[in-house]
Amino acid sequence: MKTTFNILITGIGSTTAIGVIKALKKQNEFKVFIIGTDINEKENIAGSKFCDKFFQIPPATNEESYLNALNRIVNSESIDLLIPIIDIELEVIARNRNIIKKSTYLLVSSYKTIVTCNDKIKTYGFFKNFRIPTPQTFLIDNLNSTKDILANADINFPLILKPRKGLSSRDVYEIYNEEELCLIKRLKEPIIQEKAKGEEYTIDIFCDGENLISAVPRKRIDTRAGISYKGKTEKDEILINYAKKISEELHINGPANIQCFKKGDEIKFLEINPRFSGGLPLSIAAGINTPLFALKMAAGEKIKPVNDFKIVKMCRYWEEVFYYE
Repeated sequence: MKTTFNILITGIGSTTAIGVIKALKKQNEFKVFIIGTDINEKENIAGSKFCDKFFQIPPATNEESYLNALNRIVNSESIDLLIPIIDIELEVIARNRNIIKKSTYLLVSSYKTIVTCNDKIKTYGFFKNFRIPTPQTFLIDNLNSTKDILANADINFPLILKPRKGLSSRDVYEIYNEEELCLIKRLKEPIIQEKAKGEEYTIDIFCDGENLISAVPRKRIDTRAGISYKGKTEKDEILINYAKKISEELHINGPANIQCFKKGDEIKFLEINPRFSGGLPLSIAAGINTPLFALKMAAGEKIKPVNDFKIVKMCRYWEEVFYYE
């Protein structure tokens, strides 16, 4: 069995990527060499400090240039495992997996699954089709059509306004009255969503394409820019059972995180992100090292489901890195 891995992780400038790298270096079952990529220069991101090697690459919005750069790195660095972090990269890699070296294990779900998760209207449709509780959600064209929808729907202010496709909490607004609906002009393909009530949860999951390997619900006590800064794991069987249903219906391969709100017995599911989460270190501290699971999958191991984890609370802080000239 393979015991040494060259691992390529994209989006190294993100908090999520740093959490993944720390988890990979924390385990002692495999030797790892971490290659990181980002659209920013090495000295402008903290994540490059955690890598053994770094490459600056074009953004995935420039698909041809991005894929050419990615393939050069995959081939020149003999990459064994590729872990995409950024949402748009997931789509590009999933859609073009056939042009990436066959011996490189891609930790990414199918293109169909990625699109269903990244498109909030498709996600809403998925939830409705499989009778998973979710807030009412509407794709809107303009201010007048929005007012018509609200007049005919059983939905009240406050509402959530956000883009059909978006990153973390960017361009997300809470709307309290009709006058504030003018904010829809700021967004491309805006959607209006019923505001979910209660406490916010993320469920970190890992799957093998068919089966749920692990699910760790964690309460998001405090968030900043869409990332959990204070949180606590909870053994909530109802949330875990929903996570199992969602993951197996979507055939998720590798990591994902599911976002929901819970108030008493009422649960509303909002989003599915088919990648590692920014709050991943909390699940790892609870004893579920999902980046290690990724290594085992890439090595061809069959991973048994893990049902037990610790109850643990997390608080985070800033830490500096320095680049001397």
